[in-house]
Amino acid sequence: MPNSKKPDFSRAYSKANEILVKSSAIQTFPFSPKDLVKEQAPIVCRSFKKARKYGVDITAFGSESAIILSFQGKKIIFYDETKPDTHNRFSILHELEHEINGHDFSKKDEDTYHRYEVETNYFAAQLLMPEQILRECQNRGARINRFFLQTNFGVSAQAADKRIETLARTNVEWRSRAEKEFDDIILIKYADFLNRICPVRNTYDFEDEYIRQQERNSCF
Repeated sequence: MPNSKKPDFSRAYSKANEILVKSSAIQTFPFSPKDLVKEQAPIVCRSFKKARKYGVDITAFGSESAIILSFQGKKIIFYDETKPDTHNRFSILHELEHEINGHDFSKKDEDTYHRYEVETNYFAAQLLMPEQILRECQNRGARINRFFLQTNFGVSAQAADKRIETLARTNVEWRSRAEKEFDDIILIKYADFLNRICPVRNTYDFEDEYIRQQERNSCF
């Protein structure tokens, strides 16, 4: 059983993988977090501007990016529309994970809050930049850097840098069977996207070609 004081990375990772496989709202990258929220939960997304229109005091939110609240009988993710789309995509998915995981914010202790934030960030990063796709790109010879992630996955520089740092510390061989359950399916589902951003290249060398030519010659 996971230590309740530490972030449950495995649960966040596995849940993100399940959504990547089953979601109709995610077919390529970048995708619309609002469409995913609508698909996954009875939640609507509204801007801070809309909150002001309805007389909601956004200064009381305690967040400069996004927050999920109950308002007039509905669950709403309020987000700051003045921030870049790359920022808001991450923030909205971060808030979605709070709801999916049933995070209890009545617990005010700092350790619990930190655990919630780390888990939700990990979940959002896996949805936006799936590890399986990035490692396959790396296997195909791609250099996974900030530019690659921003260009192909529509994320911020900060999110890209953090993703690179996280994957550098992660040994895929240590993942459990449950964590690897959807690996092949994810690669199959997003094969068109993967092949577009990182086409398969011939990797054989001159010696391989020489052997092939010798085999062809023996047929005559």
